Amino acid sequence: MSFAVPWLRRVVTDSHFFFALKVLLAMASMLLPGWWLGEVPAAVTLCLGAMAAALSEADHRPSRRLLTLVLSLLCFFVAITGVTLGMAHPLILGPVLVLATFVLILIGAWGQSVGALGYGTLLISLYAMQGHVDSPSFWYQPLMLTAGAAWYGLLSWLILLAWPYKPVHEQLAGCCFALSRYLLEKSRFFDSPEELHRGLRHQLAQLNIQLVNALEITKQMLNRRLKGPVQDPELARLLALYLLIQRIHERAASSHYSYRQLHRDLDRADLLAGYQILLAELGEACHRLGYSILTHNPFHPGKRIAWELSALKDQLDYSHHQRHYSAELMSPLRFLTRNMDHVHRALLQAETLTADHAATLEDNRPSELARPRPQPFFTRLKALLNPNAILFRHGVRMSACFALGFGLINALDIAQGYWILLTILFVCKPSFSATRQRLTERTLGTLAGILVGIPLLLLFPSLESRLVILVLCCFLFFTQVRQRYSLAVCFVTLFVLLAFELQGGRQDPVLLPRLLDTLAGSIIAFVAVWFIWPDWQRRHLPRLLADALDANAAYLAAIGKPVSRAEEEDQAYRIARKQAHLADNQLAQAWQNIRVEPLSRHWLNPFFEIAYRNHALLSYLSTLGAHRQPDQLLPQTIVSGLCERLRASARALRSGSPLPEPPPLPLPPARQDEWHILTRQILGNMAMLINDLHQLAGGVRDQHGQAPAPE
Repeated sequence: MSFAVPWLRRVVTDSHFFFALKVLLAMASMLLPGWWLGEVPAAVTLCLGAMAAALSEADHRPSRRLLTLVLSLLCFFVAITGVTLGMAHPLILGPVLVLATFVLILIGAWGQSVGALGYGTLLISLYAMQGHVDSPSFWYQPLMLTAGAAWYGLLSWLILLAWPYKPVHEQLAGCCFALSRYLLEKSRFFDSPEELHRGLRHQLAQLNIQLVNALEITKQMLNRRLKGPVQDPELARLLALYLLIQRIHERAASSHYSYRQLHRDLDRADLLAGYQILLAELGEACHRLGYSILTHNPFHPGKRIAWELSALKDQLDYSHHQRHYSAELMSPLRFLTRNMDHVHRALLQAETLTADHAATLEDNRPSELARPRPQPFFTRLKALLNPNAILFRHGVRMSACFALGFGLINALDIAQGYWILLTILFVCKPSFSATRQRLTERTLGTLAGILVGIPLLLLFPSLESRLVILVLCCFLFFTQVRQRYSLAVCFVTLFVLLAFELQGGRQDPVLLPRLLDTLAGSIIAFVAVWFIWPDWQRRHLPRLLADALDANAAYLAAIGKPVSRAEEEDQAYRIARKQAHLADNQLAQAWQNIRVEPLSRHWLNPFFEIAYRNHALLSYLSTLGAHRQPDQLLPQTIVSGLCERLRASARALRSGSPLPEPPPLPLPPARQDEWHILTRQILGNMAMLINDLHQLAGGVRDQHGQAPAPE
């Protein structure tokens, strides 16, 4: 049985499994007494409240979580009571629902927890509408649904109190897993033919989106737990690991030499294989680091990486001695090898940090993360009440969808037709691409849930078996909702169908009408996102590129500043690096969304080139940042010239004016040491990329206004 212990520990520490286990415990503790006392409908109503609370739960430290819980319960109770009052007066309830939807969508601009609260309030209101017909008294649903949410919230708070840093461990481990996938994918460039590189770049861009998003979520989670200087050794260790992963990401994102040119200039397949194997080994080590963080075990990078590094250096020197490679090839290769060596050293630091030695942090506590300065309330509100704001448009679309759905339900007198509104809430997203993806997943998942549910319910007709299926479907839903949404919808469809039927004391769920309601809600959401202020991502491309160019200029300026000692990263440098990666991430996400928008196919290549060249530019910046040393400064005249060229391009894109002809950049001194050879190549490549980016974006803007119109 000893072999099962590591597997069991991995399963329990998995964030999705643990989240589902928490919901399962809350629901089982309500259903069992309800079944024992013969009050199954009441117990199921409590479970629906717990489901709404779980779906709207946001991360916080224990003290803030308790305050958020009290506020959530108050909002839930007021919303359910309002729905109960308004069900007899649809002419009043409809406009109130539409207005409340608009307001609850807009408050999402005030942060994740407020947005989750708005979503949960809408969700539990729709649950109250769907279950109103089976409510035995006026106060039944307000009290029962709120009590179910309170029970789950209290249980979740107690678990958080026992393990206050568990969510951070899970998210930090997710960063390591994302970094591992990124390194493994990047290693394929060394052993893949040139015709596969475009597909690899596309996949690498997707993995970088996941990694940057994971790092940003981790930063937010750490910020919510940081209050002044770090005193808790565990929090200090997590913060140090986060900063370490950021440094590894900078080195992983760096680009020292064109892979296409490398295959041509380096005519040694065994040497290319050595780089590929070493990078893959570093990726595997990052995966083991994530596993160690997740399971609270010491991390051991292993001795193989050190041996492979030494062998690769010897192999490179021997190959150079035989072939006499040019300095323009050898300098980048040596820095690439040194870069991998630094990643290995960072993993050795992670080995120290994951060891249970608080004393290792006493003399070298990491600095705190930068906290964003909140904007004044009225400034943010003014910016939000703008037809160009994404949340404003999404709020208008959601309100219009709810108005149409509510009117359809009452005009056709659809029995329990509020499933249409539930579908709209789940499907309608701010962008066309996200709505289209959710619509497909929701429809297919609902259909699968109904097809699976028919024989399942025929085989298990008893009340006890239905309760077991109910709990099992809820558990499986929460294990899959963040990974495989279609599969999760299949389980939640069966759960909600059973829940609403058992809530009314019936045991024969009406499956076909629920499928028709799902189709109706999906069609309404799709039509709204297409015709009501459609947020075509291609229209934002010039602005997103301008933001990326400004962020790259700030990053380059931070790299060009002298450093006091090697490996030191002050807060200003980390902020500039993070903003550059976030801006590149938004540009890459826009490109991903553009691919599914109704757009002529010949426009996709320019959009890809824009996203690819900006990422290539950021890769060169990462190379300069990864290798900056106190005695290896960049030529300030060239850095200033490139920064001004980046900012001028950004200004021209925002204003729509043509870019003035840039003055020629001064050449770096023709010194033959490795650092100057590398920087001369990288700075020259960066200058070409900056000009290419402006010309590509300007061509798209000039021919079709802000962007090509939909077909």
